[in-house]
Amino acid sequence: MHVFLTGATGLVGGALAGALLDAGHRVTALVRGEGRDVLDMDGRDRIGEIAVLAGDVAQPGFGLTDHPQHIDLLVHCAATVDFAAADAVHDAVNVGGTAHAIALARLWGCPLLHVSTAYVCGRADGFIPETPADPTADFTNGYEASKARAEVLVEAARAQGLVAAIARPAIIVGRLSDGAIARIDGFHHLFRLFGSPLLGAVPAVPDAAFAIVPICHVTAGLMAMAHDIAAFNGRRLHLVGAAPFAMADMLRIVGDYPGTVPATMIAPEEYHATERDRRIAMVHRRIGPQFFDYFVRSPRFAGDSLQQIAGITPPAIDEAAFRRMIDHCIDAGFLDWR
Repeated sequence: MHVFLTGATGLVGGALAGALLDAGHRVTALVRGEGRDVLDMDGRDRIGEIAVLAGDVAQPGFGLTDHPQHIDLLVHCAATVDFAAADAVHDAVNVGGTAHAIALARLWGCPLLHVSTAYVCGRADGFIPETPADPTADFTNGYEASKARAEVLVEAARAQGLVAAIARPAIIVGRLSDGAIARIDGFHHLFRLFGSPLLGAVPAVPDAAFAIVPICHVTAGLMAMAHDIAAFNGRRLHLVGAAPFAMADMLRIVGDYPGTVPATMIAPEEYHATERDRRIAMVHRRIGPQFFDYFVRSPRFAGDSLQQIAGITPPAIDEAAFRRMIDHCIDAGFLDWR
């Protein structure tokens, strides 16, 4: 199978590129800029094993001057995941990039596998089914909103005959077996603050929890979809763990490591930003608008479609697995909790 892949230099795209290569598939990747690497789940740079085309998802036709031949599947992983990015950036990259991916899939006569996020649900809480995204929902940030709008484009294209499926990973963390992750980014920066004296007391409800998912499960789900895209046509798959991981348990585990000053949880109605220490208040002003909303929810994403179609069960992330993820971040030098 010849797969055209966007976002290969990112976390999900790199892991998927490595898995596709290991399975014997041919990969052509769109890469923006020079000197980039494509890291698989073992942190190996696989860029020398794929065909690389320079381009930009924000441009029509991805800005390609020469088009690859005989593409069997287009996997669209590229996106900006910066919650604080301007709306224009989210529109150009996340929404516009998806529109351009759809146009190329039609041009090339191939199916589309679109990688979205479970958090297209916005501020919804409780049980979240694998239903179409609502672009008018109440969203926490521009990233979520843009990914919902992108899904609407995919749904419309499928209704017009394009074979397409949507994958919705939750918050991606390290591999289940050893905690390894090729690119320590995103959620990990917030997680580092959980053990820092610069976070202090944050507004959170007692049952707040994060829908985290190991990168290995995300990759396995995407591989299953890629291998039999027809079976997943029209589906929206949550790639999630078996259950959300409680914020209180995260903070308790963090507190077991030397050198940490774990954050504490206080009721939102008791939180007053003006009462914070000056340095803590500055951190809260920077991250609060982006992250505090996640401290008052515990979404439980349905993940049964992948199990029904491909027999892949959502993984249970227990305390031992979470500690392995911390230990990897310590070994990699990202955390100095020794």
